[in-house]
Amino acid sequence: MLRILFIQAALVLFVCSPAAAQKLNAPLGDLSASFTWQPLPESKAAIPLPEGWYYRAGGQKGAPTYYLTQEEIGESGEFQTGLSLQVVRKVKARTGRPAPEYAELLMLRTGFGRQQQQLEKASSVEGAMHKWTVRYREAPPEAEARVVYQLALANAKTDTLYLLTFESPEKDWAEAWRV
Repeated sequence: MLRILFIQAALVLFVCSPAAAQKLNAPLGDLSASFTWQPLPESKAAIPLPEGWYYRAGGQKGAPTYYLTQEEIGESGEFQTGLSLQVVRKVKARTGRPAPEYAELLMLRTGFGRQQQQLEKASSVEGAMHKWTVRYREAPPEAEARVVYQLALANAKTDTLYLLTFESPEKDWAEAWRV
C-alpha cells in the first residue's frame, strides 16, 4: 500500500499535474486513515506519510531531499526503514546533462556496487517523462543485509529529476514494502 501511495503521489503531484501541485491550497485526494499528507514546502507538493512515521527535510536550495522514516533519524542522518525523495531542478546546469540522460546514467550503475545484487530493473518513457526503477539487495559484511528500491523520474520538459529511494533491512522488507 505504501509503495503504491508513494509512487502515485510522486507521479500525480510531481509529474502529471505540476500546475496543481504548484498551488499550495490545491485540494489533495483522500487517504486511508493510517496516512496524512506531508507538505514538501520547497517543492510545493505533498506526499503520504504513514501514521507514526517521521518526516525530515534536508538538502540544498534547488535540490531538496525529503525523508519519511519509520524511526526517528539520528544525528548521523541514518535510518533503517524509510523513503528519501530528492528533487533536483535544472539538472543540465548542475551536471552538464539533461535530466533524462543524467537519470539513465545514474540508474545504470544502481545495484552493481560491492556487495550488491540487482533483483529487478525496468524503464519506460511516456511523453516528457522518463522512468527507471531498480530493486537490489545490499549485504555489506559489517552490517545487516537490506533491500533498496529506487525510482528515478526525469522530466525532459522541465529538466527536473525526482529520485525516490525506499529501503529496509532484508528481514523486514516484505512487511515494510506492504505498508
